Amino acid sequence: MARLAPPRSFVLEAEHMADARCADLGLDIREVHAPEDLHTVSQVLSRIWRTPGTPIIDHAVLTAMTHAGNPVFLARHGTEAVGAAVGFCGPAGSPFHSHIVGFLPDSAGRGFGHAIKLRQRAWCLENGIVEMTWTYDPLVCRNAHFNISRLGAVPIDYLPDFYGQMTDSINAGELSDRMLILWDLTCDPTARSWETGDDATPAVEDRGGAPTPYAPPVVGTESLGVAVPWDIEALRREDPVRAHTWRLATREAFTDLLGNGWRITGFSRRSPHHGQYVLRRP
Repeated sequence: MARLAPPRSFVLEAEHMADARCADLGLDIREVHAPEDLHTVSQVLSRIWRTPGTPIIDHAVLTAMTHAGNPVFLARHGTEAVGAAVGFCGPAGSPFHSHIVGFLPDSAGRGFGHAIKLRQRAWCLENGIVEMTWTYDPLVCRNAHFNISRLGAVPIDYLPDFYGQMTDSINAGELSDRMLILWDLTCDPTARSWETGDDATPAVEDRGGAPTPYAPPVVGTESLGVAVPWDIEALRREDPVRAHTWRLATREAFTDLLGNGWRITGFSRRSPHHGQYVLRRP
């Protein structure tokens, strides 16, 4: 059943929230259409994903997307372009899909990612769209925490090797498994009530920096934990073999559990060595 578009007052509140967050950070995030701005978006994204000479998304594609009504956002801090977001709409009544969002490394940890998601949220609500999806690498601890614990978005599917072989400097050489996440844009993005998993039975543990084999739940288990490394990107540089074992162990866990109706209900970063997904029995 199609969901009703939110009232105008709700849309204005979302726009005010995005504006206020940007103002607090000294950030200017605008929807862009001009060729020079779309060139800048392409260049910034290529710098983030370290693909010199080969744009991760060509400005001509961005031109076509904006012409068809899809939003492309460019983020500037002062006069410097520091990030961008690109997404597209599906059939009527379907969620907006946020395809790629990123900021230059020097901008990490400053709240810019939160600001650009609020800007995308406001655009969607203005256009009568009440849900947003995107994918992320489930092994990247900071992204899992941001998506689940900060935004309150819900992981809904695990997609093995979703993009096939990738050649950018961040993803090259590893399986491109992704978690599909759904964000209900009508919920208050400041209200979060996710579980920390204090009572979770380990399904995959961090043991000395390596994953234990997946342990399927036994009868009566109500809550499970799936560990992921604290910094998978550093681990891929330092020990790609161990990083790959994390991919395989968590892939087995997520495909089995989500395929059998378990739901991800939280993400914890209480350990200084790893993060942990929390799952509940259906």
